[in-house]
Amino acid sequence: MHIKLSYDKSNSLEVEIPKRNLLAIAQARFPKAVEDPKDELKRSFHNPIASPKLSEILDKKNKVAIVVTDMTRYAMDSLVSELLLEEIHSAGVPKENVYFLIALGTHRPMNQKEIEEKLGRKIASEYTIYNHDCYKELMDLGRSSAGFPMKINKRLMEADVKITVGVIEPHLFAGYSGGVKTICVGLAGIETIGATHSLKVLSDPRTRLGVIEGNVFRDFLNEMAQRVKIDFTVNLVLNEEKQLIAAFSGHPIESFKTAVKFTRSFVEVPIRDLADVVISCPGFPKSMNLYQATRAANTVVLGPKPVVKRGGLILIPARCEDGLGDENYYKFMSSFDSFENLKEYIFTKGFDIGEHKAYVLTKILSHASIVMSDCEIDDLILRKIFLLKVSTLQEGIDRILRENPRTKFLVMPNGVHTIPILEG
Repeated sequence: MHIKLSYDKSNSLEVEIPKRNLLAIAQARFPKAVEDPKDELKRSFHNPIASPKLSEILDKKNKVAIVVTDMTRYAMDSLVSELLLEEIHSAGVPKENVYFLIALGTHRPMNQKEIEEKLGRKIASEYTIYNHDCYKELMDLGRSSAGFPMKINKRLMEADVKITVGVIEPHLFAGYSGGVKTICVGLAGIETIGATHSLKVLSDPRTRLGVIEGNVFRDFLNEMAQRVKIDFTVNLVLNEEKQLIAAFSGHPIESFKTAVKFTRSFVEVPIRDLADVVISCPGFPKSMNLYQATRAANTVVLGPKPVVKRGGLILIPARCEDGLGDENYYKFMSSFDSFENLKEYIFTKGFDIGEHKAYVLTKILSHASIVMSDCEIDDLILRKIFLLKVSTLQEGIDRILRENPRTKFLVMPNGVHTIPILEG
């Protein structure tokens, strides 16, 4: 069979796999995007889930905080913010009572140009906008029922009405992103972020990609959201081209659950059997650097159940023209002279904030090997972090079949957004 796969911004790859060796092609089937995103957003505002309308929550004397994601995520921010402001001002709330908080988590502050690109020049120039700092101006809300520290942005807690915007998509720890995560991680203090991204939490078998039920990480987010008292949430479901499919607004937890149920219907794909080899494509822009490209392996191993056999292979075609994408995990992993030493260290002593990527890769590599293909990063660099390389994807396929003609391949054309679900 001839299969066309995403590669970089302007090119695709075509490979051939014998039909007898193809277990399945697993791909999320996104519904058609809405014709008018503005109408869909207004519909969700005026028909909120398990919540009063925003106009019914607001009072003209209220101080209102709108929480948006940072530059690492796209959430139709200028349009959503514009429509939220219409609702807020129609309730009589003056402009000087409204401010934006950028949910940076541990990321760097956004500059004025980036804020203008995200929110639009008009909003960026007419409203007060704050970059969150996870080290400063925090309020201590005590500890969660599981003992996690709850430190949150002080300006958020000073608001009478708290609104958050996010995107629903598969997330390695929270099951799915969106909902209250924008606030409960994006505006959290460093102690909270560190505790929830620790070995204890991330190694818990209930903390899994695509799973929100009983998920330790997600349960914390929900509990903190109730402590913070988030008033209104806007959840967006976007397709691969970042076009709006649907919006779910209202109660911070219930609207999220409804949005996830909808998203699961096309993102989660049933697989009948384990594969020997999985070809998982990150696609552009994830293909631009190694940090992002290796996310294509997450859904293969760290979803509800692994879909590749233990000791199997994960082939990831990605140009990685921007290199590693992050130096921290590379420096950490490459400091060990063997994978076993890395594994022993990280699974017993844990890791620092910013090194969770090393943990993720180590966990995947404990189950299956990752082989990069069509990649501009030198194979010596990849070997230092225990990854393999083959020149082209087709070369890798052919070599595998020569060694074992009965190899079964699972192909995931969009491995970042597709969650394969093993049946039975």
